[in-house]
Amino acid sequence: MKKSVIAVTAAMFLTAVSFSATPDVTKITEGLNAFSTTLLDTVPNTATQQGVWSDAWIGNLIPSVPPHFGGGISAGFAQLDMTGLAQAANELGISISSDKLFLPTVTADVRIGGIFLPFDLGLSFMKIPAVSLEAFGAGITVDFFTIGGSVRFPVLKGNVILPKVSVGAGFMYTTGSIQASASDNAVYTSVAFNTKTVYAEAQISKTFFIITPFFGVRGILSDSKNDWAWKYNASFGGYTIGDEEKGSVTRKFSDDFLDNFQAQAYAGLSLNIFIIQTTVGASYNFGSNIWGGNLSLRIKL
Repeated sequence: MKKSVIAVTAAMFLTAVSFSATPDVTKITEGLNAFSTTLLDTVPNTATQQGVWSDAWIGNLIPSVPPHFGGGISAGFAQLDMTGLAQAANELGISISSDKLFLPTVTADVRIGGIFLPFDLGLSFMKIPAVSLEAFGAGITVDFFTIGGSVRFPVLKGNVILPKVSVGAGFMYTTGSIQASASDNAVYTSVAFNTKTVYAEAQISKTFFIITPFFGVRGILSDSKNDWAWKYNASFGGYTIGDEEKGSVTRKFSDDFLDNFQAQAYAGLSLNIFIIQTTVGASYNFGSNIWGGNLSLRIKL
């Protein structure tokens, strides 16, 4: 009888421990929904950090001596609120040490001047495998693929006195994921994003000796599907418990215009030494208060 009581008591204790260690599913779901919603704004703002050139218009490829074109490497980022992901991850026992992060992007890009007609065309592309952002204070991994382009038309071609002024439009396709997990992957949270971004822009620039400052504005629309998932398995005294769930957050081009539209201002300058152009820039999204930035190194004729 005594042994039976001990056995029942032990079983009740293990059951109580199991339930007390079970994560709060509501908090996990709320956190991942909030983080996925944050990405609806952050990913398009990261996408627009690519292919930023200081010259509002680089000139024609043909006819022109020299022909105008260029290319190089650019890196960019946009501010990302990690609060939602941190809430979900911490509930699962995964530590994320930062509530703020800058979502990075690195691309190779080229831009060529127009042929006979006044315009220029830019293309950018990059695929990056999963990289850890532990060095930036966040125990997560990020991977992404991006490709896109833009076209610009000069309103003013610029001269010794007048600046260059252009209007244009662009499209970017970005897909990737952000994941936080334990070392054995028995516990993880992840958000996979798939975003199409279109934008219209106007830019002004003026070269002073070897410096070219610039300023511009963009109107951004996006179509996104962000799929989130979480899972955990835990063992207590020979018993294994676990749970998992999936969900998604979407935004469509067909959604209400004011809900989708993002207004962004950007500015920066380049240092031009012979055919080497180094550009640094920053941007600000007025609706979601997202800061972004970019840095590029290119060869330009």
